[in-house]
Amino acid sequence: MKRHSIPAQFRSHHPHPCDGNLPSDLSAVLRQRITEASEATLELSRGETLAHSGMPFKHLFLVVNGGFKAVQIGESGQSQIVSFHLAREMMGLSGFAHQRYTTDLVALAPSLVCEFPMTAVQALIGANHLLLEHLLAYVSESLARAEQDQLMLGSMSATQKIAMFLLDRQERQRQAAEDPRRFELLMTREELGSYLGLSMETISRLLSQLQEQGVMRVDKRLIEILREDQLRVWLDGAVNLPMSSRRKPAAKRAALKLA
Repeated sequence: MKRHSIPAQFRSHHPHPCDGNLPSDLSAVLRQRITEASEATLELSRGETLAHSGMPFKHLFLVVNGGFKAVQIGESGQSQIVSFHLAREMMGLSGFAHQRYTTDLVALAPSLVCEFPMTAVQALIGANHLLLEHLLAYVSESLARAEQDQLMLGSMSATQKIAMFLLDRQERQRQAAEDPRRFELLMTREELGSYLGLSMETISRLLSQLQEQGVMRVDKRLIEILREDQLRVWLDGAVNLPMSSRRKPAAKRAALKLA
């Protein structure tokens, strides 16, 4: 991991790496003040850890590009991916409760983040309560997503899980003002399976079925959604595909490989 400090004199005369990545509904003045509070950017390669669970909560992070997985380690040492963080999303908010990070934050791909010292964030909150409202909104959204994930893991079928993941991915693209029909999956099949509670084989089979039905097009990690309405049919539980254990031909497996 490489840390690049941003001197104050540079920030006052040059575009900041965080520019354009903060919520658009913040006022221009507040966006500028938040941007100036970031004193460094961090570059990470795939697999590098930005923060470890249990570490003191000293920074918030904004993903500029790339993405991260939030990993919880159980008492037995088994890991579980509990969420993904993509460009223009904040990370580390769960640290507010216990003043410690609650997950490992691990880069899914080469990534760049802006680092915000909590001392600077707290000073901004004291000066402008609008920022506090936005941070609370972020926390509320995170809690809502966590509750949704619990529902998904506890009661949804495999077809519903993959549909919900893809529809959620579309919605996050919309919120980031990106094309919701085309996006890259930064995670591997194994990582996606850990998050959804499915095997790698099942993930590949479901993506194959969606492609064969003309719902989406898969090109390695690139996804193009062709029929959002059919994804919602899957989410509603109106399909029940046979999940045989027979392996796909090597050529088709290679075509659907995510990483």
